[in-house]
Amino acid sequence: MYKLKTILFLFLFLISSYVNAQTKDTIIDNKPFIIHTVEARETLYGISRMYDAELNDLVIANPIVIQGLNVGYRLLVPLRNLKADKKIATPIFPVFKKDSISRVLPNSTNTFDSIKTNSLTYLSSFTDTSIIKVALLLPFYLDLNDTLRLNNGNQLIYPKSNTALDFYFGFKLALDSIKKLGYQIDLMILDVPNDSVFESILDKNILYDREFIFGPIFIRQFEELAKRYGYDRNKKLISPLSYKSVEGNYLNVYQSIPLPHVQLDVLIDYLLLKFRNDYIVILGQKDEEELFKYSKLKLSKQIFEKRCHAFMLDESELIDRKLIKEKLNSERNVVLVPSNYRSFVSRLLPILGSMEDTTFTIFGLDTWNRYNNLDFYDLEKLNVHIPQTFIQDTTTFYTDFLDSYFANFHSFPDKYGYCAYQQVLYFLTNEFKYLLDFRPFNNSSLQSNHKLKITHFDGFEQVVVD
Repeated sequence: MYKLKTILFLFLFLISSYVNAQTKDTIIDNKPFIIHTVEARETLYGISRMYDAELNDLVIANPIVIQGLNVGYRLLVPLRNLKADKKIATPIFPVFKKDSISRVLPNSTNTFDSIKTNSLTYLSSFTDTSIIKVALLLPFYLDLNDTLRLNNGNQLIYPKSNTALDFYFGFKLALDSIKKLGYQIDLMILDVPNDSVFESILDKNILYDREFIFGPIFIRQFEELAKRYGYDRNKKLISPLSYKSVEGNYLNVYQSIPLPHVQLDVLIDYLLLKFRNDYIVILGQKDEEELFKYSKLKLSKQIFEKRCHAFMLDESELIDRKLIKEKLNSERNVVLVPSNYRSFVSRLLPILGSMEDTTFTIFGLDTWNRYNNLDFYDLEKLNVHIPQTFIQDTTTFYTDFLDSYFANFHSFPDKYGYCAYQQVLYFLTNEFKYLLDFRPFNNSSLQSNHKLKITHFDGFEQVVVD
């Protein structure tokens, strides 16, 4: 990732202004540090043990190490500040480590911005109610990045870390922005690389005092979080990236990506407004029968059934181009595809795109934005329309975000940074409630975001429809 390289070089440049030797004491902002130059085959954990420093504190002082270590890096190793520690309550929960060793962490000073590494740290809480207590749970896979640096000098970052890093950069930028507005944040960041680590977080009750919990991003883990804290009205549990909802009528769960049913409501309303007199077809697959039936019912209430044709396809039928063509109008079709399955969508669109004598307008779901195997030529030729929640547009708000992002990270954001930026501003401030629109869905307590825009592909760009 080029932006991570840029951040790395900038960070090392800043560090170099403080250091000029391998082992040297220094004072920064009245805090004592030892400067350590990384040698071959050293790891973050080994360096922390060498100086009896906390792993979490080490990463806070050197946030670039989330990418792993390289020989020659100069790290600021924070020393214990006993005077400062006395002002903060002692953590009361043991820490789970992947080597099955449990221990109680020493006190750690609160930080506005921190990255959790390969142990689970309880950051002590404040009694000041003006401070907002936030947790961010993401799969950084920091242990694997550490190993990659150790064994392969050419590997920058473990690929599965990219989503978490992109989201984190947007998250950090939003926190920096609201800090300038006077908000105070007590932030806990936890690396959640697998289910066992996440289960240990729940077992230790590390999140007991958090008011806002962003993540995990995987629905199976988020469901376990909801089971534990879903009825606590003092918390807000935010599912940041999943399109799937949790099972259960929880009191404090917020679905940031609009539920597929919400997306279908918006798409069908638009479809009826623009294409009411066209030949309308629903093409679904049997594994998503519920979405298929929902779409069919909503459309049949609005238009005559003879102009709304619904077909369920199985795997064998999907490869039969002739069979699919027989279900369509020979000249023009408006097709709704209520599917979140990558394999189904990526096989269907090329088949429709190969029908040279027929024109299409295709409506799909937000998940299609994440598929990297869809051909742009097919998307434009088929006039594909899909909703987007965190659309990158030409508004002043978005351009200001871009400017600020570039000024901080000297690169441009990927798709998830803007998601994080908007979510943080919406939930943690009073000034940005217009960014998202959460409402109860289907007579339940689940709050689903209803703020989305419909886009289509024009000139190999994704453009918001009128």
